[in-house]
Amino acid sequence: MSSQFAQVIPRQVREDVEQAPQYTGSPWQLLVYDIKLFFRNILYLPLMFFPLAPWPSGPLDEQYPSLTNIFEISLHSILFVAQLGFLISLPLLVYLPVSMFGAYISGVLLVNFAVCRLLNRGIPEDGLKSTEDEFSQGWKRHDDERWIFLNGICVGKNWLQSNVDRLSRTFHRPIVGVHNKTSGVVFDIVQCLIQRSLLFATPDVRECYTLVKKALYEPGVKRVVLILHSQGGIEGGMIVDWLLNEVPQDLLQYLEIYTFGIIANHFSNPYRDVFSHTKQGGLMENGDSTRRRHNRAISHIEHYANSNDFASRFGVLHFIKQAPTHPLKNRFMGKVFINPRSGHQLNQHYLDSMFPLDPTNRFTREPQTGDFMDLKVFIEGQSPRGEPLQHDENYMVSARSQVKKGLRIFTADTVNEAGVSNLSPVLSPTESRVWKEDVEISRPRAPFQLRTRDVSRLWQYRNGGRPM
Repeated sequence: MSSQFAQVIPRQVREDVEQAPQYTGSPWQLLVYDIKLFFRNILYLPLMFFPLAPWPSGPLDEQYPSLTNIFEISLHSILFVAQLGFLISLPLLVYLPVSMFGAYISGVLLVNFAVCRLLNRGIPEDGLKSTEDEFSQGWKRHDDERWIFLNGICVGKNWLQSNVDRLSRTFHRPIVGVHNKTSGVVFDIVQCLIQRSLLFATPDVRECYTLVKKALYEPGVKRVVLILHSQGGIEGGMIVDWLLNEVPQDLLQYLEIYTFGIIANHFSNPYRDVFSHTKQGGLMENGDSTRRRHNRAISHIEHYANSNDFASRFGVLHFIKQAPTHPLKNRFMGKVFINPRSGHQLNQHYLDSMFPLDPTNRFTREPQTGDFMDLKVFIEGQSPRGEPLQHDENYMVSARSQVKKGLRIFTADTVNEAGVSNLSPVLSPTESRVWKEDVEISRPRAPFQLRTRDVSRLWQYRNGGRPM
């Protein structure tokens, strides 16, 4: 795809690829499948760290040459070489006595823990909060919202603080970061394989689950936003599964989830009732319109992915293209936005590209030519009527209700503006907190010039904004 276009996948699409085992199936089958998928995309692994520059957010960018960043990158480089050498050495040392072999493994893990402690220490038990100063104290208050962030691989305290501060400056809200501790890039990837295969819940999964659940039950809170990055997507998927088991459906409607470069193999969001789940006596196609509003348990899910990011290809970009053929098969729910670039770092490769800050590093600037949010959008999959959606400008993604009121649609033959009527019914006062259902735009006679920002709900939160 040309670099001048963004791609949006509004629902799972079916491609002729090997279907993954269901995530509740045999852990050994899952592990073997994940290892095969890992090596299938291994050439993209170095692209997780590129481009190395520029650094639009300055010291907040992970690879900015500050003393703290250089120190952490140096530690990660040492850990990478040591851990890779350790894994390679294991088959070569099997001839050793069990006691010596065990002592070798214990010694390496103990040294690794000591080095990683330099990266992970100093996180408060109630999470790492975004920095407050005189500027942030002047932001518009959103006391009825709670914003929670769960980080990905290779993140120590310094980068977690940079992540929550960058998110806070983008959306002008206080952010609480739950720390998914790093064990070094190689061991973190191994942990991802184990978590996906065994549904292994580390302490940070349990801490984040408790924090989200507490926020949903908190009186007066009308919106809980959970932001996930990288490995945090695997853990966030488990958290969602737990919430679906424990939290009443009306409270779950307060929850919104936004992810970046996640490695998850499923993301659940079931229908809320049997009517929505069935169509003419049979199982509905995933995402088909039921003419009933808010028919999903979680009100809104959006995934953002770089097309050449190894983590995205190993996770969201692979599993979004495996639409289930049976109700027991995996679901990967949520709209996916694909940026045609590489890189995996949250600040430098995702937020700087999708939500660039102005020169003061305090406000998200308006999109300029070439920015992700200014790109024209292609859609992939099928229309609600079952028509194939091709890679041309004759098919464009659906626009949300309150966006379309001021939406400008240009055709190839004219420059006349056309409004889009409000097709959705007005929400009742009790439903006003729930995001309005997407309205599909019919195929036009000439191409739309619809931009990414027109269909991104998260974009409307920038600088303290709030979707209506």
